Amino acid sequence: MYALLIRRLLILSVSTLGFFISSFSTVLASDFTGPIVSVLDGDTIDVLHIQHPERIRISGIDCPEKRQAW
Repeated sequence: MYALLIRRLLILSVSTLGFFISSFSTVLASDFTGPIVSVLDGDTIDVLHIQHPERIRISGIDCPEKRQAW
């Protein structure tokens, strides 16, 4: 009985931690616009932001890498 309670508390703790980590990462993300300075490969670009290029990795797409056969 005691082991089951500990197991459930551990699962709840890990789930809660995962929720807060995912929420925190979206808080850190910010929106900005700017011209694309360069395209490194199919899913990575450099965008000019406050006179400095910011490297952006586009998530959720599957593109070949620079030297990968397509």
